[in-house]
Amino acid sequence: MSEELSPFPSILSGEQPGTIVARDDDKKFALIECIEPEAAVHWLAVPYEYGYKTEEMERKHQQRFLELVDFAISQTKALTDEYPVLKTGFSVKFHVGSYETVPHAKLHILSTE
Repeated sequence: MSEELSPFPSILSGEQPGTIVARDDDKKFALIECIEPEAAVHWLAVPYEYGYKTEEMERKHQQRFLELVDFAISQTKALTDEYPVLKTGFSVKFHVGSYETVPHAKLHILSTE
């Protein structure tokens, strides 16, 4: 899979616009605001590396996938003071198969309203 198919590497490097909410350069994960939000808070938890979709990451790199889940939940919890809408809860979801339109492993974090 080509890097050009995923916008996230260029957002993370600053070459393309995008809002990075949080990043962990040691673990190589980031939270990025979704450009087509489905809730008041809609972030994408992404690994820095590209080359596989979410289902492939879960199947072929299971430990890395679980680390991404942990990052998404712990970082979102850490940001509840800055984003009070998250204090009532949030959802973490991911797409599998043809519904995954951007070919880059990611988890969606959505505020519950």
